[in-house]
Amino acid sequence: MKDLLFRDDQSLIGSNWYKLSKKLFVIPFILSFLGLFAIYSLVGSEYSIGIFLKHFFNLIISFFILFFITLISKNNLRRLLNILSLFFLILLILVPVFGYEVKGGTRWINMKFFSIQPSELLKGPMICMYSWFCYLYIKTKKISYLMINFFLMIIVILFLLSQPDIGTLLLYLSIFALLLILYFRNLKLFFILFTLGVIFIVMAYFSFDHVQTRVDKFLFSENLQVSKSISAIKEGGLFGVGLGEGQLKYSIPESHNDFIFAIIVEEFGLIFGLFIVFLYPAFFIISKNSNNSPSNLFIENTTFCLCFILCIQAFINIGSSINLIPPTGMTLPFVSYGGSSMLSYALIFGTVINFLKNEESPSNNTS
Repeated sequence: MKDLLFRDDQSLIGSNWYKLSKKLFVIPFILSFLGLFAIYSLVGSEYSIGIFLKHFFNLIISFFILFFITLISKNNLRRLLNILSLFFLILLILVPVFGYEVKGGTRWINMKFFSIQPSELLKGPMICMYSWFCYLYIKTKKISYLMINFFLMIIVILFLLSQPDIGTLLLYLSIFALLLILYFRNLKLFFILFTLGVIFIVMAYFSFDHVQTRVDKFLFSENLQVSKSISAIKEGGLFGVGLGEGQLKYSIPESHNDFIFAIIVEEFGLIFGLFIVFLYPAFFIISKNSNNSPSNLFIENTTFCLCFILCIQAFINIGSSINLIPPTGMTLPFVSYGGSSMLSYALIFGTVINFLKNEESPSNNTS
């Protein structure tokens, strides 16, 4: 039996391990362990040990998926992501029929033993598919590729509006716009998309009561969740009160996902919280510096957008915890509780690591 440490190992793991940038694995591992500690600290009061065990199980599955997709070739991964994108898009379309409502939103489908949120799982694969069709248009100038993209975007818009999930929809629209800007490099396009974004936000404010309520509370009054989150952060101070010693965390609604940052700061301190804030842009920077295919427009733009969505969702989650922006219900990537969220970001982290691995054979590179 060959030793996996030898470079001539031709097994799936051995033949790919030396092509991977090992440092890119570090940040997902750190974030996942932080999430485990934060969820474990909630056990007691209204949270049972079951929430920790379920989170741990989701984490194991997510890392298996992350590791698996780093090993296959770039072209095979791209094809797999396109298939997954269509599959999750079909599930998104089925949400109004088979989904169930939670707190005014119909976003989940019950699969008997577990529930999934298609809009979460769709993020990474849809970014790759959208980027691929933009890339094909740049290469061939066939307008049909752009039309496919706009058709896909319209489907996503319509079915996220029907849930309604305006926060996630804004995230999708931001990424779609970013990809167009990256591929077309047109300043006029940037201003057009920015104007359309502002118009959409204004329309969402006047069209959806829950959006108007959240914005009005943010601007003119106090949000109970955010107020308690800030109190927990203040209680933690610079160095925190210690693992499991935080008390204010029990009074924060949805503390295990939307406001998990407050739990971490209360128990580990503001310095540790700033360290978490730093991890997401650090992954972005390391990924940028690890790109071995700078001439490959698809790889460059896709990895940029996948890293961007990690950073922007982290900013949204942390920003809502400290009252920088209105609460949106978005999770902290690879830290918050949630199976769909964990699997979604396993796909994203794994895809970035895969696309940035050094493949010497031209046949393995996306052309």
